[in-house]
Amino acid sequence: MKILQYLFISLGHKILKLLPYTSIRILSVPIGTLYFLLTFRSSIKLFKRKEILNELKINYKPLTVKINYTRYWLETLWLTNKNFSKYISPHVEIENLEYVEKLKKQYPGLIFALPHLGNWEFAIPIGNSIKLNLLAVAEPLNNSYVLNWFKSLRESLGIEIIIGGKGQNTFDLLVNKLKFGKDICLLSERSIKKSGVATEFFGQLAAFPKGPVALSLKTEVPIVPTAMIKTKRGYKLRFNKPFYVPYFENEATSIQHGLKTLSKSFEELLALDINDWHSIQPVWTSEY
Repeated sequence: MKILQYLFISLGHKILKLLPYTSIRILSVPIGTLYFLLTFRSSIKLFKRKEILNELKINYKPLTVKINYTRYWLETLWLTNKNFSKYISPHVEIENLEYVEKLKKQYPGLIFALPHLGNWEFAIPIGNSIKLNLLAVAEPLNNSYVLNWFKSLRESLGIEIIIGGKGQNTFDLLVNKLKFGKDICLLSERSIKKSGVATEFFGQLAAFPKGPVALSLKTEVPIVPTAMIKTKRGYKLRFNKPFYVPYFENEATSIQHGLKTLSKSFEELLALDINDWHSIQPVWTSEY
């Protein structure tokens, strides 16, 4: 079964990379609609999320969410350096680049915290174009063939990938990588272990991973909340206002305050296109 999954992904990549980018966006609509119908049990859960977000006057549309989630996967399987240069790069905007330029004069490496919004894979070549030395931590997968395929894809785009997981001593490794000039990218609004630090997020309680905040507290390097947001023809790389994580009376309190600041910044980024938030999995504790 693992080999079949790998072969399916590999074959999909070989076919999709031959298509123009407009075809990927077009294909996402019928395929995403079918995915919405075939996974209706999880789609119902998104309607419960819709009720919560609509109370905040955020127009959340479950069908659009799954179409966009499908688009993300089609884009990722389509992605090559050649395709990005030809179809995406001419239609990329960068917002608030001055935040990063100023900080890079003070720190050898920075911490970029991202929500699961838009297509973060597309941020890799753009990050390289503004002279960032990128590194990311990937989720460990049960299928090593698929894990290595995605690792190779991302590394071919110009980013160092570290596989996280139990017993990997990832935190200490990231501390050292920062010191030597790596710019670390961490997806940070969902804990893959269904555990984390209790954080208010869109008025609900969520379990946020403490990684970026703990890293900032340890190294005194600021966090730059970041997202790669879909536009009509391409994408916009947006940097939100950076922030420091000061030390309060103890580490736990300091991390809690840092996560509160990060959560508010993520709310701002996600509100720019809430239906391109790829969190099909539970986020709030009430969704588990």
